[in-house]
Amino acid sequence: RGYKARCVVLHSKDVQNYDICSIFDVLIDGVFDRSGHAARMMENSTDANNATSSSDHMPVWINDSQIDPSWIRGKMSNFQHVSGCLVKDISNDTRKGDVTKNGATLLLQLTSEDSEDGCGPKTATMTTLVAKQVPPTGLALSRRLGLAREAIFYNQLAPKIRLSSSNDEACIPKIYYCSGDMSDGSKIVMMEDLSDGFIDSGILFGPGNPNNWNRDLKRMVDDAFPPNASNKSTAPSSFEVANQTFLAIANVHATFWRDAELLKEEYKWLRGSSWISGKDEDTWRASQGMIQSMWEKYMEGEEDDGRIHWDPLVWRIVEKAMSGISWESQIKRLNVGSHFCLVHGDFWPGNVMISNDNSVAATREMGAGRDLRLLDWEMVGKSYLHLHFIR
Repeated sequence: RGYKARCVVLHSKDVQNYDICSIFDVLIDGVFDRSGHAARMMENSTDANNATSSSDHMPVWINDSQIDPSWIRGKMSNFQHVSGCLVKDISNDTRKGDVTKNGATLLLQLTSEDSEDGCGPKTATMTTLVAKQVPPTGLALSRRLGLAREAIFYNQLAPKIRLSSSNDEACIPKIYYCSGDMSDGSKIVMMEDLSDGFIDSGILFGPGNPNNWNRDLKRMVDDAFPPNASNKSTAPSSFEVANQTFLAIANVHATFWRDAELLKEEYKWLRGSSWISGKDEDTWRASQGMIQSMWEKYMEGEEDDGRIHWDPLVWRIVEKAMSGISWESQIKRLNVGSHFCLVHGDFWPGNVMISNDNSVAATREMGAGRDLRLLDWEMVGKSYLHLHFIR
């Protein structure tokens, strides 16, 4: 767990001008594994081996905007009194469906009817969940990239991260049901709705973050963290957010640090399974060549409009990492004493949701920080490369 300290050192300066998280993702991962595996999950269940065809686990729709409540009751023990499930498509413009049920991200509005003692008058209550799915138009791409692995991760590996967490609130979102099939690309993940109480941490990294260039940051930050009576911001600093985020992902790494279980055949669905075993050199070279080409274009100024200001040390680290990419170096790292672990695969501020509840943060012990959730585990994999880069 001493790895945590090395993570934090990289963010010991003002981080809001550096797009470091996206650099980490490019260098740490970039592995696509096409092995087939199906999985399903219900809360408090870890049995994925009995999954049958994906059609048995995908939602049953009454019409284009309503899921059959009997399907909800049959799949999620928490919602045995659901009488209706209205669905809204909350995907961004490029991922909306032609009809609601074909959207990539859905808001489920569950209506439940139950009485306090089970005998008296019933009262209707509303619960919202968020569903991530692969729409029909995205199945081919999902199958090629193995995006269904997110469901398998939530089922098989996420519970281990929760158990290793040092506080009551683990960094993994609460999952009520999920199903995925690597063979056809289908996937559904039903998780807690974080819209009330959590915000995209990226807005706290300032205008230097390229993802914020077209955002009204002041309004977004003030809405999430209203100024106090002295009109001073109550938002956490970019350093505080970066520090806590890296501590959270370091806990994930530590949970699976040199875990030999990850090398077993049953985890071949993880990204990097073939390359970490010294196989598929051609696809490895193609992927790494693409990364090197992107960096070369950036250095030549084709991708730079002058708004990103690099820390000289980080620039030198990236240059050295790029020049050191080779299959021969990859093979040398493959030995029983190598450092490897589970990696997120798409680790950037937009996939980190942080609590905007200042009252909770203020009562935590020093260093505990705010609740946060790490989202979007579609690219989760195993790698020897992250420590190589950190060094």
